[in-house]
Amino acid sequence: MTTDFAGLLTAADKWQSMADEIRKVEERYRDSVQKIHMGGTWTGVSASVSVTNFAATRYEYQAAQTQAKATATLLRNGHQQFSELKKTLENAKADAVKAGMKVSDAGVVTFDTEKLSAAEKNAMRHDPDYMASVRKSEQSWNDYIKECVKAIDEADQDLKKDLEAVVVDGLGGKGDGTLGTGFNGNAGAVADADNAQKQDRMDLAWAKKRDNETLDDWLERLQKEGITRLSGNAKLADLIMQVQKGTITAGMFATALTAVGMNSYKLHKYFKDLKLGNFPAQFNSPSTLVPRTVNSRLAGAAPGGLLSKLPPNVVGALTGSDEAAMWGGKMKHGKFFIPVASEANLITVAKQGGMGNALKAAGWLRGAGVVGGVAGTAYGIANLATYDTDMIKAKPEKFASDLTGTLFSGSMTAMMVAPNPVTAGLAVGTGIAYGASLAWEHREAIGNAFEKAGDGLVSGAKKLGSALNPFD
Repeated sequence: MTTDFAGLLTAADKWQSMADEIRKVEERYRDSVQKIHMGGTWTGVSASVSVTNFAATRYEYQAAQTQAKATATLLRNGHQQFSELKKTLENAKADAVKAGMKVSDAGVVTFDTEKLSAAEKNAMRHDPDYMASVRKSEQSWNDYIKECVKAIDEADQDLKKDLEAVVVDGLGGKGDGTLGTGFNGNAGAVADADNAQKQDRMDLAWAKKRDNETLDDWLERLQKEGITRLSGNAKLADLIMQVQKGTITAGMFATALTAVGMNSYKLHKYFKDLKLGNFPAQFNSPSTLVPRTVNSRLAGAAPGGLLSKLPPNVVGALTGSDEAAMWGGKMKHGKFFIPVASEANLITVAKQGGMGNALKAAGWLRGAGVVGGVAGTAYGIANLATYDTDMIKAKPEKFASDLTGTLFSGSMTAMMVAPNPVTAGLAVGTGIAYGASLAWEHREAIGNAFEKAGDGLVSGAKKLGSALNPFD
């Protein structure tokens, strides 16, 4: 936390400057010494030997430059990585403090009771569940801080290993006459390997889809990686993803159950009307609840009121045009039926009145629902296509929820386009299957929630009974 890594950059600059100076010496050696035997006036054994020896000396000047440049690269990369990891550690400490913890100079995390009121301190002492949650939170933050420190230590050890490797003179190229005792002409390979690791940390290689990932898994990992890289806090990324995943799952479960309930009721009413010989209640598109509410309010708007002053064409564009929906009229149960916008089968309207009238009948709100439904179903199909047999065997519950979720999305989209008993029945069936699959996939979390809820009810009942009992 207190180390200043700027010295690494200073050292790197000096190593680079050294390489530049050695290059000047190499050039002088080339022009003033090595070229002596090239004039043809020096002959004999000594001249022959000089060719080899002079080439070996020149090689060492070149190898020294390579080694110095590689050392400079390692120091710069080390500075960058240490700085990033230090920032992550600083963020981890700050986040722990925000979460109500104290972090010592040695990195030990404890719950900060100084911020608690006297009542909260008393409750903490007498509530074992609360104390257990405090200990669990302390352990979690301690583990996270240790991981951050461990990452810095591992980076330190890697730099030490590379700096030791970069000075080892191995089998050089042509002209190397000092194997094992000279400068490392292959030091660039060490720096290149370190650069590759740095690039993996910095570029978007992490964003590529892996072979064992579905589209859902890939997008979830992208979100988590992105949050981690932006915040420098992997724990925060985990927390956000858990909350988001839980919220989305709860939302989709509620959506499925709502669709099942509403459409089951509509189907029951529809067939009951048929049985009684009445003209059956018609089905509305799932995306037209708001438009129907708006239209009913407009119909009952007082003359001169604010709602009555809204331009009809604007309202119709949003909620759907009843005039355009008339193109969907047809004989139904022995009577000619003319639908309103929310009841219109857009396919029938398009066939009889053209695509323009179908778009007008849908309106912007319903149209957006159809587009979103088509996109969601297409994504679901693409996601299913990324599964292979091994992935299905590994997570059958996840595959089941993805499959039934896609079918549910498709059936709801079909009902948005063509509300009728068939599409409503499909929505009910796929909604039940999707809800059951979600419950299967998240059975452990649901079980824990019910267990905690049950414990809470029992505990609450005991406390209530104690409060009502004058002899307790």
